[in-house]
Amino acid sequence: MKKIFTLVSLAVMAMSMNAQTEESYVAVDEDGNMAAEYASIIDANKVATNVVNGNSVVKFSTANVEVEAVGSAEPADKKDPDDPTVNLGQDITIGAVISEEAHTYELVSINSTKDIKWELKNQGDINFSYIAGTGVPAVSMVAEEIYTDGKATGKYRVVYKTFEPAEGGEPQSGLYYKFTTKADGALKVGIWANKGNRLTFLVDGDTKQPSQYLVEGYINGQDYTEEDAAAGKCTEDQVGKKKLLSNDELVALRNPSNSEWVIGAGNQPFWGDVVIDAKAGKTYWLFQSNSQIGFQGYTFYPGKSKEDVITGIETIKTVPENANAPMYNLAGQKVSKDYKGVKVQNGKKFM
Repeated sequence: MKKIFTLVSLAVMAMSMNAQTEESYVAVDEDGNMAAEYASIIDANKVATNVVNGNSVVKFSTANVEVEAVGSAEPADKKDPDDPTVNLGQDITIGAVISEEAHTYELVSINSTKDIKWELKNQGDINFSYIAGTGVPAVSMVAEEIYTDGKATGKYRVVYKTFEPAEGGEPQSGLYYKFTTKADGALKVGIWANKGNRLTFLVDGDTKQPSQYLVEGYINGQDYTEEDAAAGKCTEDQVGKKKLLSNDELVALRNPSNSEWVIGAGNQPFWGDVVIDAKAGKTYWLFQSNSQIGFQGYTFYPGKSKEDVITGIETIKTVPENANAPMYNLAGQKVSKDYKGVKVQNGKKFM
């Protein structure tokens, strides 16, 4: 009986450890290879080949996370049939007048669209690869007549109503990523933002309000210094290259007038991670209010909080790991490589 109890206990322990194992999805690996889900629907011109009703939807998942990446089409320009060099506005059909004063009309349909593209991009000096899609994230769209020097031109364009925290909502079009989590845990998503001062949201699908997140990463122009090398925050060959910034450092860079949903400061690009506390059975929408966001991948940490997994500035992220570093068990005792059980080396747990 004792032996059976021991075996059952070990099995339960193993299941518990497996349930708490972090899981990752990589959209583009370190060698610049796109995940099969993306690579299979992009032609030689980077155009999506799976477009239905103006959307290109890419689905993928890990054990506890299901994702839909949605890229949307934008209206094509309407050309004058007698002179193709003349632009007649966007190719849309409009309906009843909503506001004569604002020259705003209800958008009935988009007649023809530009291509949806999924492009592979990389920030070479930090080897940060990501997928960039198309479409302005919007909670609704209307058509607006174009006025020049106060005169109506008879040409129309789409005007996008973007997400506002005070009003809430979720994107109906544009580029966004929809995450559904099956367990409680911390969800860390690698992103690229063309402008660090653009508003970035991870919106709760139930409340339609943005979730609080922590952030860490790189901003163009923020580089490692000799002082960082002396403090062990980087290696000598990283001096002058982009600096890994903690959440506190990124917050400190913001202008006091900035929204809390601004990642960094100024018009500089950002590469890094946003982290939220995700709940089982809930959906979260990742997008920017009026621009596109690049996607690198995600890691989900079951049972952990965002504070547990945000790394800040750690030597372990900037200095190659030491394969000969000492190993410890969970009690903090030094063990050999032959030790059976959970070991800790270079700050990481493994079996």
